[in-house]
Amino acid sequence: MRTSSKERTLQWINNQYGKGNISFSHKLQRPIGQWNPRMKSLLIHSLLSGFPVNPIYIVEENGTLYTLDGSQRTSTCISYVNNEFAISKDTPDITITSKENGESISREYKIAGKKFKRLDEEVQNTLLACSLEFCTLSEYTENEVKEMFRRQNAGKPLNGKLLRIIKESDAFSDIVYELSTHPFMDKLVTKTQRKNGTDRDLIIQTFMLMETNQDQEFLSFRTKDIDVFVSEYSDRITDENVGMFKTALDRFHESFEQIKIPVTSIPMILYSGYRILKEGKSFSKLTDLVNEFLNHYDTNEAYRKYVTSGTSSIENVKGRVEYWEGLIQSA
Repeated sequence: MRTSSKERTLQWINNQYGKGNISFSHKLQRPIGQWNPRMKSLLIHSLLSGFPVNPIYIVEENGTLYTLDGSQRTSTCISYVNNEFAISKDTPDITITSKENGESISREYKIAGKKFKRLDEEVQNTLLACSLEFCTLSEYTENEVKEMFRRQNAGKPLNGKLLRIIKESDAFSDIVYELSTHPFMDKLVTKTQRKNGTDRDLIIQTFMLMETNQDQEFLSFRTKDIDVFVSEYSDRITDENVGMFKTALDRFHESFEQIKIPVTSIPMILYSGYRILKEGKSFSKLTDLVNEFLNHYDTNEAYRKYVTSGTSSIENVKGRVEYWEGLIQSA
């Protein structure tokens, strides 16, 4: 694997993104939009104030630059210069020094509360000329890219859900990425849950339920058991089952504006959609059953005993699955 680094101005980055030459859809990266306004504002302030900003790690595939590490930083810069958010009101002023008649002149500028178009012209020009270091990987293997990702994040607070991807095959990572970014998932999980990798785990857990049969059982959602499934069994998933899972997501997306339920029940709901399609039963009937389940969740003591504590244990996962099996049979 080789690396090469080059400074890229925000003007260049924004232009390339506008042409479709920069993408944030690499399977190793979290979806963009994870930062809060304070984090975004500090990045813009850092660039204007000369504070160092970590490099952006990228790979180039078919003429497109994919961010491996740095999607939030890069997308924040693009978003700001396109006037999509304002700097936090508690952000300090910045100082810009320029040459006038051979002398260095320093001026303070207020950026707090301002979108890009409201910045003073000199501040706008300075920001567009600021640069991010793009470190490009070449002559790499997929395993080397995953190892780079692991090492880059070894000292960061990434949890096991996010780091689990390095145990996945490339094919399975592609599948999980496609399904976890399905629009229906936005109706199931919060931005925080996307940020911590919960969306990916929900997809994996659903596959574990789909692959459970008389010969093999994947009903423990403990971290080590999910890791074993990902490492040893995930490549046995058929294209037919992946397609049926995606169709279930499509049908749920058509049927619900939003589903508010603890994540412990989401794999069971998704699994029920897969089963209904596989058995050729009525999806509209399932929709009614899901709505009834949601409306009576708080008083459903027969079910809630499986979601009070130890929710990832095989006993509680199995209890939830058996409850939903009963609903599926009644559909």
